[in-house]
Amino acid sequence: MDWKKIEKRLIPLLVLAGVALRFIQLPFSCIWLDEAFSIKLAHESLLRIVQMLSSDNGSPLFYFLLHGWMGLFGDGEYALTTLTVLLDCAALIAVPFFLCELFADSRVRIAGTACAAFCLPCLHQATNLRYYSLMVFCTVMGWLFFYRALRRGALRDGMLFVFFSVAGFYTHTLYLFVPLSQFVVLAVFHRERLRAGFMASMFLLAGMILWMPSLALQVSGYISGSTPETVPELMHYHGAIGAYLLSISSQMLAIDGMKLVRMAAAAALILFVLFQMVRGRSDDDRSVRELFVAHLFSIGVIVTLSTFRPVFWLDKIDLIGLPLVCALIGYAASKVRRTTLFFALLIAINFAGAVRYTEWRVTGKLTEQRDVIARLGAEISSNDAVLETGISHFTVDYYLDQMKIQTGPRYVFPEIQMTRPSCIDPKKLLEDQRELTQEAAILVQKLKSVGGRIYVFHSPYEGLAPLYRQIDSSFMLERSIPVRQHPWGPVYTQVDVYRRR
Repeated sequence: MDWKKIEKRLIPLLVLAGVALRFIQLPFSCIWLDEAFSIKLAHESLLRIVQMLSSDNGSPLFYFLLHGWMGLFGDGEYALTTLTVLLDCAALIAVPFFLCELFADSRVRIAGTACAAFCLPCLHQATNLRYYSLMVFCTVMGWLFFYRALRRGALRDGMLFVFFSVAGFYTHTLYLFVPLSQFVVLAVFHRERLRAGFMASMFLLAGMILWMPSLALQVSGYISGSTPETVPELMHYHGAIGAYLLSISSQMLAIDGMKLVRMAAAAALILFVLFQMVRGRSDDDRSVRELFVAHLFSIGVIVTLSTFRPVFWLDKIDLIGLPLVCALIGYAASKVRRTTLFFALLIAINFAGAVRYTEWRVTGKLTEQRDVIARLGAEISSNDAVLETGISHFTVDYYLDQMKIQTGPRYVFPEIQMTRPSCIDPKKLLEDQRELTQEAAILVQKLKSVGGRIYVFHSPYEGLAPLYRQIDSSFMLERSIPVRQHPWGPVYTQVDVYRRR
C-alpha cells in the first residue's frame, strides 16, 4: 500500500474535519465563569493586567492578545471566542509539519494528525476563552522549530524557536517544562549541540526577565496562602501514575469516561512503544526515544510534583504534551502488523468520539445561563436591583452589559469578590460566618431602599447562607427560576425574585 499517496489525501481531510468540528461548536458556546473573567481582565490596560495577574496566577500574553483582538472586533462572545478557535486550528495545522520534521514514515503523520484533529481536550479548549489554545499552539511551534534548528542549524529556525518558547512562557508559567524537556533531549541525545543549546537558553532567560518580578509575587502568594488553590487533588485521578496515564489517554482516544479502559490503553501504548524503540535502529526509532524522554521530563515531572504541591490540571496544562503524544501514537500505529485495520479503527473511534462530543455541545443547552438573563431582560427595569452572589458577577455583568439591559443598583456578595479573581474558597466562607452575617445585614438595609424588585443570582455555596436567610426574612419571595448548573463549574443555579413586603 502506498502510504505516501494516502497521506497526501488523508491528512488534509483530517485537518479539515478537525477545523470543521471546532467551528461547529462556536454558535453553541456560552461565556461562563473563567471566560467572563478573561474578558473583564482584557478590558483593563496592559499595565493593569500585569498588576492583577501578579496577585493571581497565569501569564499575560493571552490577555494582551485578547485586549488587541477586542479592540479590533469588539467584545461580543462569538467574536472573542473565534480567537481561541483560530489558535487551536493553527496548532492542528502545525502538527503534521512537526511530525514530518521527525518521521520518515507517512503512517506516523497520518495517525498523529488524526489524534490531534479529534482530541477531545482540544475540541473543548478551542471554544474556551482562556489561554490553553494559545499554549498548545506555542508548544507545537516550539517543538517544530526546536527540531528544525537542531537538524538544520539555520539561525532563523533558532530565532523562531526562542520566540515561540518565550511566547509560551508568557502564556503560562508551566510552559517552562517544555524548554526543560528540550534541554534534556539535547543533553542526552545531542551533546554536540549543547553549546548552541546554552546560547538559546540565554536568549530564553533574557526574554523571560520582564515577568520574573510578577512570578516572584505569584510564588509568594502561594507560599503565604493568600492565593487560593483551585487545582483538584491528584487522588481524583487515581494518584500520580493514574493521572499520567489519563493524561496520555485523553489525547490518544476521543472517549469520555471509561477511565480504567483508557488508562489500560495508555499503559499498553507505553509498553509497546518501549519495546519497539529499544530494539529499533532507524531514524524514526531514535526520534521517538527523544520524544518519550521529553514527555517524561515535561508532563511526567508536572504530575510527580503534584504529589507534593497541586500544580496539575488534567486536560488543560497537560496539553503541552499533545505533539509528543501524537508522535508516540503515530509511531506505535506504524509498528503494528495489520496497519490498515488499526488505522481504520483509530480514526473511526476518534472521529465518532469527536462527533459525539460535538453533538452534546450542540444539543446540551449549555447556553441556559445566558438564555435566562435574556428572558429576564424583558422585565427588569431601572427600578430593580440585581444581587450577584458568589462568583456569578463575572458572567451576569457581562451578559447584562452585552444585552444592554438597564437595571437599578448592582451588588456583589461577598463584596471582596469584586476585586478578586474568578474563584472562591468555600472553606473560608464557612470560617468567616460572623463577618459575612454583618456584611449581609448592611447589604439588606441597602436593598430595603430599592423601589422595585430584587433579582438574586443564587450561588450554591453553603457559606452564603447568612445572606439568603436575611433576605428571606426581610423580603417576600415572588418566584424562583431554576437554572441548570454549567457543567464546567458552578456560577448560579437559580434566580430568586423578591419584592418588598
